[in-house]
Amino acid sequence: MERILRSEKMAEIILLPVRHHSPACAYHISRTIEKILPSVILVEGPENAGPLIPVMVHEETKAPFAIYYSYHDESGVLSEEKERYKCYYPFLDYSPELAALREGKKYGIDTAFIDLSYGDILAASQAGKGLLKEEEEKSNYNDDYLLSRNEYLKRLCEKAGLRSFDEFWEKYFELNGLAEESEKWFDNLLTYCALARENTPEESLEEEGCLARERFMAERIREYASRKAGTEEIVLVVTGGFHTPGLRTLLGGQTDGAVIMACGKAGGNAGSDSVIAENRSSGQEKSRKAGKKSGKEGRKEANSPSGRVPAKDQGVYLMPYSMEAADALNGYASGMPFPGFYQKIWAGIPESDTPYKDAVLDLIVSSGKETRRKEGYLSTYDEICACSMADGLAGLRGKREPGAYELLDAVLASFVKGEYTIATDTPLRILRKQMTGRAVGALCSQADVPPVIHDFEAQCRKFGIKTGSTLEAESTLSIFSNKKHRLQSMFYHRMVWLNTTFARKIKGPNLQLKKDRNLMREIWKYKWSAQVNSSLIEVSVYGATIEEAAISLVREELKKDLGAKESVLLLTRVFEMGLREQMQAVYDRVHEQMMGDTDFYSLAEAVRSLLMMEELGPLYGTKLEFESLIHLGCRKMITLLPSMTGIKDEDLNGCMNALKLLYQITGRDEAAYGQERESYFAVLEKMTYDSGIHAGLNGCIQGILYGSGRETAEAVENACRGYLSGTKEQLIHTAQFFKGLFFTARDLVFIGDTFIRMLDEFYGRVTEEEFMELLPELRMAFTYFTPRETDKIAAAAAGLHGKGGKDILERTEVYPDWYAYGKETDEYVKARMESVN
Repeated sequence: MERILRSEKMAEIILLPVRHHSPACAYHISRTIEKILPSVILVEGPENAGPLIPVMVHEETKAPFAIYYSYHDESGVLSEEKERYKCYYPFLDYSPELAALREGKKYGIDTAFIDLSYGDILAASQAGKGLLKEEEEKSNYNDDYLLSRNEYLKRLCEKAGLRSFDEFWEKYFELNGLAEESEKWFDNLLTYCALARENTPEESLEEEGCLARERFMAERIREYASRKAGTEEIVLVVTGGFHTPGLRTLLGGQTDGAVIMACGKAGGNAGSDSVIAENRSSGQEKSRKAGKKSGKEGRKEANSPSGRVPAKDQGVYLMPYSMEAADALNGYASGMPFPGFYQKIWAGIPESDTPYKDAVLDLIVSSGKETRRKEGYLSTYDEICACSMADGLAGLRGKREPGAYELLDAVLASFVKGEYTIATDTPLRILRKQMTGRAVGALCSQADVPPVIHDFEAQCRKFGIKTGSTLEAESTLSIFSNKKHRLQSMFYHRMVWLNTTFARKIKGPNLQLKKDRNLMREIWKYKWSAQVNSSLIEVSVYGATIEEAAISLVREELKKDLGAKESVLLLTRVFEMGLREQMQAVYDRVHEQMMGDTDFYSLAEAVRSLLMMEELGPLYGTKLEFESLIHLGCRKMITLLPSMTGIKDEDLNGCMNALKLLYQITGRDEAAYGQERESYFAVLEKMTYDSGIHAGLNGCIQGILYGSGRETAEAVENACRGYLSGTKEQLIHTAQFFKGLFFTARDLVFIGDTFIRMLDEFYGRVTEEEFMELLPELRMAFTYFTPRETDKIAAAAAGLHGKGGKDILERTEVYPDWYAYGKETDEYVKARMESVN
């Protein structure tokens, strides 16, 4: 326990180091506050979250919950990209910071947060460091990694014979800590924190904004202590243990006549009563060194008035959280693992002398029961053996009670029969889920949350959607026959549009991918998580309800230069979300984009989507007229067709599908599309005379012209013969010609034997190397035939050589060495003949 002794200008300051989400820390914090009854409790946490404290300690607010911080860098403080940033500050019932705030309310003690705001912390950090770590998807304000991830700590765990830092912490601070006096416990923790800090390079602390935060916190502490100057009152400061030695240095060095009392051996002091006097000059030198400029080049000091980021760019809200999100094993860097397990410990501390043993027994029995229900093989005797083994392991490892790691080892040894594999790990998976916990927090009615979250909760109640659990649930919706189901589907689609990760469609019509249009039901999976609320908070600036936010985001999209394809995709999303008021505006935008779009493939995709919406429009209840847009798209595509003759190989499939689409559309209503159809065929005929036309596209067009009766089979045969009898390069392109032809007119192969003979001639003229190169194209060409048609082609080809199906199926085996010998002989003969010539 660090005491900064009172002076004439400051009240006494007591620094308490903690590890975030530690039951032992929370326990000793509560005991210490009850014992000394300070006049004010200062807690590490961004100061702009201070107004949330009354809601956090309200009786109706249930942990886990989190403070959600956001920062939009509109002023370009961090980078020219002006990106958005967010982070979470979670609280569990046994979080020491929350315990301090609750004790403050209990005894009527003032409480406050004293750290830099989230945006200022970012401004004080270098790119890729601290809360600006790019690799982390979810940033956490109270990251304990400096206390748990350095070389000193690694060696310490090895020396203690423990597998991880978490096991080390549980043994020496959690299990043993509950039986120690608070002052001794804090002294031990401070010693540990000081050693961890000594083994961390100071430049790392500067880069990560750690020193800037400590300077700011020290200034806030001085301010509160100065208000109590000349009194007998105490200022209690609760911060992450890594910051405590730094705060001690800053406060001790800049306080007139102040000295630091270090109980135990914290920071290298000897004896529980030893006192280190620090004169003003040495303190000022340390303060000067700690005050070096942080952050990237050109950034202002984060704790100077001129360096503060604009308050308007920052947001702070309370939001429910879950045990699952707070589990260190699920990626939460600041948490201890197994929050469900430690919640049991915290709940058992007031009533039991052996809370760990009780929790271990409870989880062995509950996981055994669940395993027995799922697998059927576990017995009560196995549970007895697991309890006995947990106790025995605790004794062997020098622990007062069995903890989380004895529980895991005991269940592994007693519940898993045989080798531990993915097929036998059911007991461990069940146990880990129970040790994680399923609880989801709740906020009191006084919580200031965006209206959009209230609307989300109201919508969930309306449709009977469960949000009190983090388990994934399923909804099956008859969207075209049940009005309520259609409304629920619209809600899910809006949540997807808002990028909340709340719902995902498993099955049903997919208008974006143009799949499963015949399905009449939608199957959705949904799951509440902390990400849902944070996403809704982010979009709260767009509207007070889910619908309003979705409409506003659609309007934002309309401002972009989308192109025909993207604008029609937006229309399909508005279609699914049921935003009737926006349909006409998006429809008009589609018309505008199609008028200006000159991308043939973009127009083709747009027309395809419009056809689908025209088909499904009556089912979705829309009265939009799509035919005029389809006409416009067709005319634009026909105009662009001549420019497609020299397409690349990778664009062939897309172009052929577009040609087939135009053929189908212009042929569906002669009265409506007669003019477009004539223009379409006129352009196709003209394209066939282009010497630079792609062979596959030429084959596709020849097949369309043949199928429409505008060209004879003989004309198509002549076109194919032109490739076979041309140059070597034209011969190679025959495979692409066949691919395009079979795509639109595969029946030509079965008219007489002309095409079979041309195919046979083609195969005979290409070399083995050329054949292997063309094989993918040839395989694609023949995929357009059904299996029965493929057999028919094979029989006809065999007949050309006097063979039948039986000869093909019962051919004599050629051994690899025979084949190699024959190939070698052929090459030898070929070489000799060439040399003679």
